[in-house]
Amino acid sequence: MELILSTNLTINKTMQEEDKVDSLKDVIATPFKDLEYITNILITKGSEIGWSLVSAILTLTIGFWISTKLKNLIEKRMIARNVDLSIRSFLVPIINIFFKVIILMFVVDRLGLNASGLIAALGGVGLAVGLALQGSLSNFAAGILIIIFKPFKVGDYVVSQGHEGTVESINILNTVLATAKGQIITLPNGNLFNNPIINYSVKEYRRLDVNVGISYDDDFDKARQVLLDVLDKNELVDDAQSKTVEILEFADSSVNLAIRCYVKNSDYWTAYWQLYRAVKYALDDHHISIPYPHTEMVFKNEANSPTNPLENKE
Repeated sequence: MELILSTNLTINKTMQEEDKVDSLKDVIATPFKDLEYITNILITKGSEIGWSLVSAILTLTIGFWISTKLKNLIEKRMIARNVDLSIRSFLVPIINIFFKVIILMFVVDRLGLNASGLIAALGGVGLAVGLALQGSLSNFAAGILIIIFKPFKVGDYVVSQGHEGTVESINILNTVLATAKGQIITLPNGNLFNNPIINYSVKEYRRLDVNVGISYDDDFDKARQVLLDVLDKNELVDDAQSKTVEILEFADSSVNLAIRCYVKNSDYWTAYWQLYRAVKYALDDHHISIPYPHTEMVFKNEANSPTNPLENKE
């Protein structure tokens, strides 16, 4: 009996020692199993993420290239169909942005992101940005109205808000003018559309005004005929429309004459310089003076002055 008990104790001790060894092996092996699991996950997910990233980059690159080609193709088709330059310069950038937004949506999908959630988030951000940029939105709306109603177009010479120049481009938010001095003026579409605009390019012809003064001693009829001859000799003045030389006002030192004629818009400034120069030469040749402001001083001689009739004589 004692032998059996000792044998059982020996077996139990042996089994406990084996259990301890197995537990120790498990403790040592567990981190390696976890590491292997993590490594497998990284390899699997990394390959998926890497392929998604490569795919997204390829989609972005190829998509932008295609969108540029499509944008250029649409622009060429507009040019071939003689679409107005104002409309082209306004619509082409919008089309380009539209294409790029679609491509970015494809890229988001390739990355495995939730496109609908992203669209909702972008919508919220867009609303907040829109409230913060109300002025820009009004400029955008005004740009659309300018394109629709066409108060002016690219190439027109306009005057608005104290600025004048040739319209170089009508953009999404602003209009660019080029002045005769070589300056570039950028005007917001909202302000431009909501204020009076003088467009000198709508009509083919434009009236040219030349003002000149002659002396009170000069013969008006002679001066008038001389100035009419100047208008008749100038090739840029339109003979089919009226030519006028009349008295504009009686000034302090001169009789101011108004010279009116019509020239083509493209010839306006050339005719302007020619006529002013020709008027000066013609008046000089016919001895008609162009007076300048002057003051006459009269000195009274008391010794030779007549006697005051109201003065008492003794």
